[in-house]
Amino acid sequence: MALKVVLADDEILVRLGIKSLIDWERHGFEFAGDAPDGLQALELIERTMPDIVLTDIVMPNMDGIELIETVKQRYPFMRIIVLSSHNEYDYIRKAMKLGVDDYILKTSMKPEELLELLLETADKITASDTEWKQRLAMEAGGESQAGETQDELAERLYRYIEEPAPKERDFLQDEQGGDASAEAKHVLMLLRIHRSDPSRAAADIHQAKRTLLNLLHLELTKWTKGNVIPYKEHEVIVWIPLSADSDQGSAAEDTAGPEQAASVPLLSLGQDLISAAKRFLNQRLSIGISREAAGERGARTAYREAKEALERYFFDGTERVYLYEPPNGTEASSEAPVMTREIEQRLKQQLELMDEKAAQQIVRGIFDNMAEAGGPLEHNVQIGLQLLHVIQTAGKLTDEHAAAVGPDSRLPLYKQVIGFETLEEARSWFERLIGVCCDRVRNRMYRTGREDIQRLLVYMRTNYMNDLSLKQAADMVSMSESYLSHLFKKETDTGFTEYLNQVRIDKAAELLLTTSLPSYLIAEQVGYENINYFGRIFKKVKGASPQQYRSQYPNDTDGASLT
Repeated sequence: MALKVVLADDEILVRLGIKSLIDWERHGFEFAGDAPDGLQALELIERTMPDIVLTDIVMPNMDGIELIETVKQRYPFMRIIVLSSHNEYDYIRKAMKLGVDDYILKTSMKPEELLELLLETADKITASDTEWKQRLAMEAGGESQAGETQDELAERLYRYIEEPAPKERDFLQDEQGGDASAEAKHVLMLLRIHRSDPSRAAADIHQAKRTLLNLLHLELTKWTKGNVIPYKEHEVIVWIPLSADSDQGSAAEDTAGPEQAASVPLLSLGQDLISAAKRFLNQRLSIGISREAAGERGARTAYREAKEALERYFFDGTERVYLYEPPNGTEASSEAPVMTREIEQRLKQQLELMDEKAAQQIVRGIFDNMAEAGGPLEHNVQIGLQLLHVIQTAGKLTDEHAAAVGPDSRLPLYKQVIGFETLEEARSWFERLIGVCCDRVRNRMYRTGREDIQRLLVYMRTNYMNDLSLKQAADMVSMSESYLSHLFKKETDTGFTEYLNQVRIDKAAELLLTTSLPSYLIAEQVGYENINYFGRIFKKVKGASPQQYRSQYPNDTDGASLT
C-alpha cells in the first residue's frame, strides 16, 4: 500500500513544485493533499491520516511548531519532515526536540534530495505504526477509506462523455426551470491549454501539464470543492458541484436567465485559474463553462456546451472565460458559404499570375467570411485545410517550405493549420503562405518558362502562316492561358497577339518588297484570310498601307503589281 504524504507550506510555488516534481506513485507514495497554513493542514491530516507530514515552520493561523506539537500528541506514529529556511535554525532545534524525523532547506532543495529523504523516512515506518494508523481510522468510522478516488470519478465522467446511453436524455434544466434529474447539480468547465514552445521535449510537456494540473487544484480549493481531471492532450475538465446554499446560487431561481446566477462567481473562478497559470507557469489558458448539469449523466451535454463556448476563443481571443449561450431562435445564421468553388478558381488564377496582393485579398475575404459565419472550430479547420490544398497545389509546396511560413517549422504544413489558436493567427499565416507560393511559382516558372517561351517564339516565327490561338499555344507549353499571357509579356515586352501580328506583318513587308504578289495573296500566305483586316493591321504596325509601303520601297522584280 502506498504511503500517504501531506504538505503544509504558505508559499504556493513551494507546494506546487513539491507536488509536481516528484513521481509519487512510482516511488510508492500517494500525495494526499496540501494546505497553506497549519490549521488547514491539521484538518487535512485528520481527514486523510497520512504516514508522512512535510511542514514549513513560519505559516499563518497555526505555525509549524504548533502543528508538530499537535500532530505528535494526537498521532505519534506519523513521521514529520521540516521544510526550513536558512535563518530558522532555532525553530529547527525546537522541532527536532519535538521528535521530527529530519529537515531540509527549501532554498537549496532538489527533487532527488527530497525524494531520498522521503524514502529514508519511509524505511523508519514500522508495522506497529501502520496498525496504530489503521486502528485510528476504524475508530473514526473509516472516513479516510470511504472517499472516492480522483481516478474513479474521472473514469466515470469519461464514460458518460464518450459513451452515451442509447436513449440519451438531456439532464440539464428544462425551459421551465425545473430539474431534469434529482441528482446534484454540477457545472463543467473545459480548459484549453494553448500551445507553448513547440521545441519542448515530450517529457517536459508532460511535466508541465502535471504541474499545471496541480496548480489548478490549488487554485480551485480556494473557491469551492471540485475535481481537476485531465482529458485530451490540450484539455482539462474541472467538474464543480453546486449546492443549493452555495455562493454560486441556484441558476433556476434567477429571473435574468437560467445561467446568470451561477455564472458570476464561476467567471471569477475561471479568470483566477487563467491568471494563476499565466503568473506562476507562463501558461496560457482559455475556459468554456457549461450550464448547470444535473449529475454525472449530464456530463456529455455539459461537455458539448462547454466546448462550444470555449471555441469562441478562436474568434474573440485567448485567455478569456466564455459562458455557453444557448440559441434563442432569433439569430439569423449566415448561410453564405465561406469558400465557394468560384473563390477557389479566382485564387488559383491569381496565384498562377503571381499576383500576390490580389491573392492575399482573396484570402482576407475568406477569413472575413469565416469570422461572419462563426461555426464550430472543427468546421473552420476543415476550411483551412481546403485552402491549404489550393495553395499547395498551385505552388507545388511541400513541408520543406514550412520554415518560411511560421515559427512551428518542424511541423508539417497541415499540422500547423490544425494548431491555429486564433483566426488572426490563421489569417496572417495564410498571407505569408501566399507570398511563399508566389515566390515558388515565380522561381519555377521563370526558370523553365524562359525555355518554353523561347521554343514558342521559334515555332511562331516558323509557323506564322497557320492558325495559332493563345489557347493552342498554352496547350503546347503546358500552361494556363492566363499564365502564358503574363509570362509571354514578361519575356517579350509585348502581348501574344501583338507579337504574332508583328511576325506576320514583317514577313508580309518582306514579300511586298521582294515579290510582285498581290496583297491579297500575301495576306493569305502570312495567315490572314480577311484582306481588309490585313490592311488595318499592316498600317497599324508599319504606319502605311501595303500599297503605300510597296511604293515607298521600289523593287527589281518583274511584272506589275496587281494591288
